Amino acid sequence: MKKLYTLLLAAAVSFTANAQLTNGNLEAWVNNTTPEGFSPAPFTAGVTKESTIKHGGMFSAKHQTPTLPSSSGTSVKIQNETAAVVTGVSYTISYWYLDNDPAAKARPWIYWLNATNATIADNESDFRPSTYSTDNPAWQQWTVTVVAPAGATKLRFEMRSYADGTAGGGVIYYDDMSVTSALKVNDNSINGLNVYPNPVTSGTFYINTDLNEVKTVTIFDVLGKQVLKTRTNNAVNVSALNSGVYILKITENGATATRKLVIK
Repeated sequence: MKKLYTLLLAAAVSFTANAQLTNGNLEAWVNNTTPEGFSPAPFTAGVTKESTIKHGGMFSAKHQTPTLPSSSGTSVKIQNETAAVVTGVSYTISYWYLDNDPAAKARPWIYWLNATNATIADNESDFRPSTYSTDNPAWQQWTVTVVAPAGATKLRFEMRSYADGTAGGGVIYYDDMSVTSALKVNDNSINGLNVYPNPVTSGTFYINTDLNEVKTVTIFDVLGKQVLKTRTNNAVNVSALNSGVYILKITENGATATRKLVIK
């Protein structure tokens, strides 16, 4: 990522590509057992609105684990499937949890989803670890940074709380879930700059400016690798590039601008 960040930090930054996670801070509730925007039972179960023990804001989610023995299993879920993502973009995924109960333990259980809501197996060790939380009197943050794989259009953001010990029936608290991208591009420093169509669907895009002089056009992938460099007055052929998100750098008459470029 070093080349990409060097490119982006060299310019004035004004755009951030963030995925959308509805009600990730758990501030909105339909009722005392239903956080707004989360999946219905049984995908979100055992949850109550908590106003005293919280990481930030006014509320957190209190998650009650089953009492053992339990015919319904040893775990409960809290799930949000509303994070839209873009293939090839790097995302930082995080949440805060409080596990200070020897009768409970927790871990993330996250999946990428495709356009038909089928799960994608990528990032298994990151998203669905074999290890569990351990007791701690302080709030802890779980976080990971990964690149959305081919076909990913959405993220299933799920945490699971498990009965621990011989009796179970413990409690885990969750708060402040987020899915964000560090992808940024700078403001327009070339007068009249217009890049179209974007997303590119036909293998060619066009660049118009007030000067309409010859431009140096450089395209980088999200890892900062240069994948195309050319000079043009207007049209740029990208038919040799794979579908995905790129950084477009345009230089004309000594002025430079960058844009996010999407190729479909």
